[in-house]
Amino acid sequence: MGPTSELPGMILFLMCLFSLLPGFHGIRGQEEDFEFCATRNQTKKSFVYYKKQENFISIVNHADGLHISAPFPSESGKYSLKDLNGRYRFCVYGHQRTGRFMLRYGNISYNLSTKANTFLCSASVSAEPGQGGTSVLHNVSYAYNKGSHKKSLPDFSAYNITFFDHRHADQKSSLLVCEVEKELADVAGILENPKLGRGKNSENFYHYLKRLDTKLGEMDFMEENKTLGMGSVLRASVWKVPPHKTSQNLSIQSRLEDKEIHGFEVTLPSILFASPRGRKVAQPKVVLMEISSQTLFQPDQNSSWILGQKVFGVSMVNRPVSGLPKEQRVALTFRHNELPKNATPQCVFWDPNSNAGQTGFWNASGSEVEAGGNRTTCLWDHLTFFAVLMTSSPDLDYIHKEYLTAITYFGCVISALASFFTVCFFLCSRKKERLNIVHIHMNLLWAIFLLDVSFLIAVPLSSTNHDVACKAGAMFLHFGLLACLTWMGIEGYSLYRLVIEVFDFSTANLLFKLCLVGWGLPIFLVTVVFVADQSTYGPYSIKVYETSEKYTNATICWITKRHINSILNLGFLSLVILFNSIMLAAMVRKILKLKHRDYHRWQYAVMLLGLSCALGIPWGLAFFSFTFGTFQLAALYLFTILNSFQGFLIFLWYLAKRVQARRTASEQFISTNSAKLHSSSSVL
Repeated sequence: MGPTSELPGMILFLMCLFSLLPGFHGIRGQEEDFEFCATRNQTKKSFVYYKKQENFISIVNHADGLHISAPFPSESGKYSLKDLNGRYRFCVYGHQRTGRFMLRYGNISYNLSTKANTFLCSASVSAEPGQGGTSVLHNVSYAYNKGSHKKSLPDFSAYNITFFDHRHADQKSSLLVCEVEKELADVAGILENPKLGRGKNSENFYHYLKRLDTKLGEMDFMEENKTLGMGSVLRASVWKVPPHKTSQNLSIQSRLEDKEIHGFEVTLPSILFASPRGRKVAQPKVVLMEISSQTLFQPDQNSSWILGQKVFGVSMVNRPVSGLPKEQRVALTFRHNELPKNATPQCVFWDPNSNAGQTGFWNASGSEVEAGGNRTTCLWDHLTFFAVLMTSSPDLDYIHKEYLTAITYFGCVISALASFFTVCFFLCSRKKERLNIVHIHMNLLWAIFLLDVSFLIAVPLSSTNHDVACKAGAMFLHFGLLACLTWMGIEGYSLYRLVIEVFDFSTANLLFKLCLVGWGLPIFLVTVVFVADQSTYGPYSIKVYETSEKYTNATICWITKRHINSILNLGFLSLVILFNSIMLAAMVRKILKLKHRDYHRWQYAVMLLGLSCALGIPWGLAFFSFTFGTFQLAALYLFTILNSFQGFLIFLWYLAKRVQARRTASEQFISTNSAKLHSSSSVL
C-alpha cells in the first residue's frame, strides 16, 4: 500500500487525538430556554457542587470546582470533573419542555436536574467578585428565550440570575413582558418549522396570532416603544402615543435587510387617537407585527405570491378600527426592488371568514393601491393583517381562450388521426421501407399521437374530482410531452447523419438503442418526479379573464409545481430546439452547396425547411409566450396552430415523399424504356 492509502487512517488518528484535548468539542448549537456560558481555567482536580435554592440561579467558580444552585431538585449534589487540567468552555442549560437542567463541561454533559419544568422569566443578572478562594471566569455570556436575548457579561467569579415571581404584584407587568417574549418565540418556531404546529389542528393559527396581539397590547413598559423578537421570522413592536401627539399622525418606519423589500412605513391618521368628549381613556397604543412567512397566509392562486413574503399586522389596543373616511385612511408604504412587468401589486388583508375546511383568504375590499417605481403604497379603511399580493397580469382573455381552445381540440384530433393512419399505413404497407430513418419518423408520429390523446383525456379528467385518475392523466400527458421532445431530438440527429454524413442506421441494434432512449428516458423522468413528490401531478388551474376583474379557472390534469415545469420541461425543450436548429442549419447549408440546377437546389432547401416541423422548431414559439401584448397573442396563435397540427403536417410531408418517390421511379422507368427503344431503332 502506498502513502495515499494510509491517508484516511492518519486523518482518523488525528481526529481521535484532538478529541482528547480539553474543550475540543465545544458547546452544543441547540438553543435552550436558558443558557449561561463561560471559560474556566482548571488548575487541579475539580468537582461540580449542586444544591437547590429558591427564586434564582447562582454560579460561583472556586479553585476546587463550580458551585451551582438553582430552584430545581436534584438526586446528587456532587459530580467529578475531568482530571486533565487546562482551559474549559462550559455552559449551564435549562430546557423547560424536557425538564432538563444540565452542565456541559468541555465535551461531557452532567444532568443536574430532570425536573426543571418551571417557567423561568429572567429579571436580571448580577456579577460579583466573589469571596476568598474564587477564580475569575472569562468570555461570559448569557441568553434566554431560545437565544433570542443574548448578551455578554463582565469577567467575575460569581453570578446571580434572578427570576420573576408570580406572587409579587410589582413584578406582574415585567412578568407579562417575559411571557409575551416566550410566546413570541414559540410562534416564531412554528412559523420556521410548520411541522411543529401540526398537533394544533383544532386551533386556527390566525386566532393564535390575535391572542398574541392582545397580550402585546397589555404589556406595560417605561419606554415610548418596545420591540420584541429580533429574529428573521416574527417581530413585534408596541408604540405608545403621548397626549401631546394625539392630534398628529403617527408614522412608524423600519429598514429591512431583505432581498425584495428594503423598508416600510406605516402612517396612522390622528383620528385613531382622538378621545371622545367628556371621557377619559387609556393612553393609545399601537401594535405592529412583522411576519416573514406564508405558513399562515397561503395565497389560493397559482399565479399569485406575497411581495417579499412579508405580512404586517397593525392594531389599536382595545380599539377596533374600521370604516375610516377616505381622506384619513391607514397608509402602508413599501420600498422594494423593481417589480416584474407582468406582475400587478394588489393591496389585500387576511379575511378569517371562511367556509369549512379553509383558514381564510386574501380580500382586497376597502383598499387602494398606489404603485410606481420602487415604492408601493396601500391605503386601508381598517386595521388587521396586511400584505401586497403580486398577481400575474391576465394571461388570456375569454374570447381568445375560446378560439385557442377550439383550434387546439380540432388540431389535436386531426393530428392524432393523421399520425395513427400514417403509422398504420406504414405497418400494413407491402413494400417495407429499408431506411431506418423512416422508422424514426414513425416513432415520432406515435409519440405525437400519445401526446394528443393524453391532452384530450387530461382536460375532462380534471373535472371528475378523482385524485388518482387525475394524477394518472397528468403523468400520461407529461410522458407524452417528454417522449415527443425526445424523438424530435433523435430526428434531428438522424437527419443530420443522413444528409451530412450520408449514413443511415442500417443496423437494427443501433435502431433498438435509439428506441430505448426515445421511450425509456421519458418513463425514467416521469417516474423520478412522481417518486420524489406524488403531489407534483394533479389538477392545475389557469385563470381566464372575462373582464378585468371577473375570471374563470380552466383546469387540466398537469404538473402542479411551477419549478418542475420550468426546469424540466422548458429546459428539455430549450436543449432540443437549440440542437435541432443547429442540425437544420447545417443540413440547409449542405444542400445549398450541392451542384444542381437552381430549381432543384431550392426545392431541396424548401423540403428541409418543411422538415423543421418534424424537428419541432415551431415549439420554440413557446418562449415568445413570456412576452406581452399583441406579440404574445400572435405567438400563442402560431404556437397553437403549428404544434396542434404537427402530426397532420408530418403526414402531408410523408405523403408527398411517397408520391415523389413513385414519380421518380416512373420517370426512371420511362427513361429506361426510351433508351431501349432508341437502341433498337439504331440497330434496325
